[in-house]
Amino acid sequence: MKRLRNIGRLFTGTPEGVVEDSAVILDGEVIAWCGKHGEEPHELLESVIDDHDCAGGLVTAGLIDAHTHPVYAGDRMAEVAMRSAGASYAEVAKAGGGIRATVSATREESVSALETDTARRLWQWLEGGATTVEAKTGYHLEREGELEATRLLARLARRMDLPRIEITFLAAHALPPDRWARLASYAKQVAEWCDDAYLAGARFCDVFCDRGYFSVPQSRSILKAGLKAKLIPRIHADELERTGGSRLAAELHAVSADHLLRANRGDAVALAKAGVVATLAPGTALSIGKLPPVKDLVDAGAVIALGTDHNPGTSGITSMSVVVALAVAVFKLSVERALLAATLGGAYSLSRSDRGVVATHKLADLVLWEAEHEGAFAWAYGLKPRAVWLRGAQVFAS
Repeated sequence: MKRLRNIGRLFTGTPEGVVEDSAVILDGEVIAWCGKHGEEPHELLESVIDDHDCAGGLVTAGLIDAHTHPVYAGDRMAEVAMRSAGASYAEVAKAGGGIRATVSATREESVSALETDTARRLWQWLEGGATTVEAKTGYHLEREGELEATRLLARLARRMDLPRIEITFLAAHALPPDRWARLASYAKQVAEWCDDAYLAGARFCDVFCDRGYFSVPQSRSILKAGLKAKLIPRIHADELERTGGSRLAAELHAVSADHLLRANRGDAVALAKAGVVATLAPGTALSIGKLPPVKDLVDAGAVIALGTDHNPGTSGITSMSVVVALAVAVFKLSVERALLAATLGGAYSLSRSDRGVVATHKLADLVLWEAEHEGAFAWAYGLKPRAVWLRGAQVFAS
């Protein structure tokens, strides 16, 4: 066993709140005990062989990134510059940019090179204090490529030096760039791939339901096929236009509806009543110039999770610490609520009850921060971890 002692503030994420002058005892990959320093059970202390002095610092559960697109090749910095000059999402796509540009580059990349680059990216999440990362496919847009991307993520998920990976099958990310492609026929094909995606290692099925992408009926058919294949539904909803993605998420009791930039108060109420988590990405909201109805979601009682939305076109963020700061500044969440969204909310978004809080029997994924109080998240805009424990082992130290 190992003990983290001399913790100045332990942000538990539970009803117990913050415990000052505390300690945590780890037993392998789980938390054996946490509470006030000096109250550790003697039988556990006798088994401690490794003591880590946290020097009065702040400790939280490992952060959870509930929305990322890390499997890609190529560079789209030119279109980032276009958008900064006023080009819209649609105008960038018409100019040959957008998702299709990444699809062309990713299809040309070898599987080994793609796996190496994806692993390198995913390690960066640990530098921002994230120990669980939801990771989507979606940059091949053809059967074998999407399934290989799923298998690639499954292989990376078995590595002990990377964050825990939750795999989402997002073959319905966009219309393929091939001349023959039509949304209706492609949607039917994606629905037929869901069984194989589950066997390849996917846990979730996602659809980009929006104007110019997949319609509500097409998204419904794909997500229902995913459900039959034992894939949990989640959905990119009402990001570019309000097309009904939020209501579809509520109808299907999806685990998460993401982005929600064009959703309204009624949508917020529907999501809350259906138990759908609202997964929000402040970096993308800033990039597009439209904020989701955060207050309506909070007032409705919806659970909020946070994500970097890391992708090659609109968000290069890999630090969930930065996302927490942006959620405070842009979404006007309190630091406490933003941290809960980045931990417990993320766990709900991924339908995981074993993480997101510091409590007995939960996973030993913890972060010691370069701070003595959680308020530093809103001040530092990228607060750095001093140490990260993943599966009970220290995997990062500054």
